[in-house]
Amino acid sequence: MVENLDFLLQWGPFLPMAASTKRRIFLNATWVVFCLAATVSVTVAASPGSDGARPASDVNLRQHPTGGKTPVDVSVGLYVTNLVSVDETAESFEVGGYLTAMWNDPRLALPPGGTTDDRSKAKDTRAFRVEDIWTPPIEAANSISHKTNSYSLTVDRNGTVTYVERFDAVLSNLYALRKFPFDSQVLRFEFQPFLSAASAIQFAPQALPSTGISPDQHLETAAWRIQDLRYSAEKVTGGSTFAATREALFQIDIKRRSGFYVWKIILPLLMMAMIPAVVFWIDPREFDWLLKVPLTMLLSMVAFEFAVVRDLPRIGYITFLDAVFIASFVFCFVAILEITLVYVVQKGGRRALAVKIHSAGRWAYPVAYFGSGLCLAIGFLA
Repeated sequence: MVENLDFLLQWGPFLPMAASTKRRIFLNATWVVFCLAATVSVTVAASPGSDGARPASDVNLRQHPTGGKTPVDVSVGLYVTNLVSVDETAESFEVGGYLTAMWNDPRLALPPGGTTDDRSKAKDTRAFRVEDIWTPPIEAANSISHKTNSYSLTVDRNGTVTYVERFDAVLSNLYALRKFPFDSQVLRFEFQPFLSAASAIQFAPQALPSTGISPDQHLETAAWRIQDLRYSAEKVTGGSTFAATREALFQIDIKRRSGFYVWKIILPLLMMAMIPAVVFWIDPREFDWLLKVPLTMLLSMVAFEFAVVRDLPRIGYITFLDAVFIASFVFCFVAILEITLVYVVQKGGRRALAVKIHSAGRWAYPVAYFGSGLCLAIGFLA
């Protein structure tokens, strides 16, 4: 304070000695009073704690708001804007959208007072960077890759922090493909606290209102149709290594568009399996011609399977489409056995019996084939 006063006195507009003595004394005294008032104002304004609040420099905003004593409630939301791909072979899917998280940090709240109109609220909203303040240590447990395109981190006057992120991610997922290609799947987003920080946060039981699915046409793919998006906060057992925690689980219900497989695979396969039925209308004595038809169809189905198997999921159990392929192979093989049996019976001199057996195949073969297909549909799809 003394130094500031000396500085002001040194540069003050003191009158020269030639001026009137009374006037000079009056003006100089006025200037000294002004300098004292200015110096006191600067000193009071610079003093900390004048309103009872702690200086920002004394608070480490990157630490946990409660020091880890009590968990912070975190609400999350997911808004899906683009389902890029679903890869059953690699057991993964790629998706893009917006991820939102909201929590309260009382250290960032503004002092009470002021108006509450919309203009004042917008002015009181502050923007931060992620490295400036504490943020919940959340990660996707089933993430393969994650790219943050852009984000915003804002705080209102009450200390409510809102984090919004535009992302593209590839996540691993388990698929139940027994009904393939008439199956429905569930894509899972599993968000969990990172390791030891599990006790530092807890997920809210309800998702944020921003949770949803974009109505844009480019959201869905040619092979899949999105049906619903569900949220739940489930408990996850940590085992012997990590403590039990709760995860925020988003599930997207999707249904396969099976038209491609019906028209490009199943229908041609049924036609190839039914071609051997024409042999039952040919005389049993034409053994050479009879045998060529089912053998040709059997080889054609083998080649057809090799052509389409590259686009089918590689799993260790039988799907509905696998069962249809196997049934078609079996019936072509049965037709070859029937032709061989009829030829042997006819060569044994019992032509009437051979003709009777061969003629019965005209209705028995298609009825048995489509009947088996119906049983497979009931067993796999019901």
